[in-house]
Amino acid sequence: MMNGLGNLGHLGRLGHVSTSGTNHPEVEASGRAFPIWNTKSGDNKLMSLSIHGRTEQSDTPTPANPVPMRSVGDSGLFLSVMPDKAGSDYQLLNIKEAMKKAGHDGILRSVNGIYDEVVYNGKEWKLIQRIGESTGFTVTSISTLNSNGDLREVLIRGSVKGTQVTPDVSTFYNNKFYYTGDSTSNKWNNVYGVYTNSLRYGFTVIYDITDYPTEETLKAIIEDESTIYYYVLFTPAEYPLDLPVITTYDEQTYFASNAADVKPRMVAQCQVSKALDYIREGLIGYYTGRGRSNTDENKNILPDLSGNGNDLENKNFAYTVDSGYGDGYIQYDGIDDFSGLKTSIPATKRTVLFTVSDIHRLNENSNAWCGLIDGQNYFFGINNGTGFSQSGRYIINGVVSNDNFNILDKGDNIYVAGTTDGIGSKQIDNITIGSTLNRSLYACKCKIYDVLLYDRILTEEEILHNYKVSCQYNGEDIDGKSEETTGGGENKTNEP
Repeated sequence: MMNGLGNLGHLGRLGHVSTSGTNHPEVEASGRAFPIWNTKSGDNKLMSLSIHGRTEQSDTPTPANPVPMRSVGDSGLFLSVMPDKAGSDYQLLNIKEAMKKAGHDGILRSVNGIYDEVVYNGKEWKLIQRIGESTGFTVTSISTLNSNGDLREVLIRGSVKGTQVTPDVSTFYNNKFYYTGDSTSNKWNNVYGVYTNSLRYGFTVIYDITDYPTEETLKAIIEDESTIYYYVLFTPAEYPLDLPVITTYDEQTYFASNAADVKPRMVAQCQVSKALDYIREGLIGYYTGRGRSNTDENKNILPDLSGNGNDLENKNFAYTVDSGYGDGYIQYDGIDDFSGLKTSIPATKRTVLFTVSDIHRLNENSNAWCGLIDGQNYFFGINNGTGFSQSGRYIINGVVSNDNFNILDKGDNIYVAGTTDGIGSKQIDNITIGSTLNRSLYACKCKIYDVLLYDRILTEEEILHNYKVSCQYNGEDIDGKSEETTGGGENKTNEP
């Protein structure tokens, strides 16, 4: 759906772990809430922090049944910086209030992976607005392209009531129409679905003439101020923000926001006394959605970051918000996309860990595999949200036991789950993420953040270590210090 990015500027995507020398190693951390381990006290240790916009809709909108677009900051946005998740001491920054004082509405939006962003460079703060909002649309012409019974396909030309739209991005969000990007014969099944090369040049919609008998009635609903359009700006706007310098704590610094309905992903880079990373001994496959985007030149390859060359190939991806790379994760659609490799890796014992959320089984009569590692006479992975292993040893959030877990339909809560196994053949024949057996037969709708594959059984201490690392890299689920402000909602620091 996204073509060249034109004048969109920097999109703020997470890169790889970096260091600035042995005396001052730097780590990157991200998530909706996350710790940075081994931090040092000071107001010059946090090198950068960004807060990403995000927009969601809970259902498919139509003019008769509008669906609001919910975004970060709709009901306030505070950032909590704490020495630990208990928050006995904290710095509380009123991000939304700072944005409003700068002349913005204080809401961070996104469209198809492009997002508004609050950025801190270790000294100063600013807001980068990449998403525009239009209350209504000025229609200059309506052209009928095709008919199918009572259905009509029309091209709506006109302009947004706001800052200019980029010509480089086709997708836009709306509370009464839903973007499909579909101009094929299937379009007739998507009544009130829209598609376009760019909202700048208008859009095409399928509608029912029994709902809107004349072009004037259709024009009225499109132009009405209650019809809201979110779109990517041609030129991003920047606002300086009046917010304080962030101080880190000894040993650990914890970041969280109070956002209720839609929580932002945050990305930080910080100097630490010692960089924490995944256990490397025996690691034969390491895959991540961090740092990836749907515009990458090598987007069809999911590289093996263990250095063993066991790269996976992405199959049947549409590279949209529903099938492709998200903000720090890989979105599998549960229909036909997956990442896979046919191989013959020697491994008599194995451990696999998935950092995963939003697991759904779209077909109740079929299995749905988040991922499967298999060889002759053995399978192990996550099926229908539960662990699958002949040895009966299951891992959930750093704990190993004989009790299985169930993380199906748990919403966007993030889990680090997996299994260990020492049964079956002496080699791995297939590595598959998002489905099984290197094909789409049992595809699973899920978000995958990290996958780690070892050719040995990790100790309980090592599994707990990897869980801590995943919490730093991908975040975990807690609420920040949400309701506490000083009088007038001012920013507050270092007060219990």
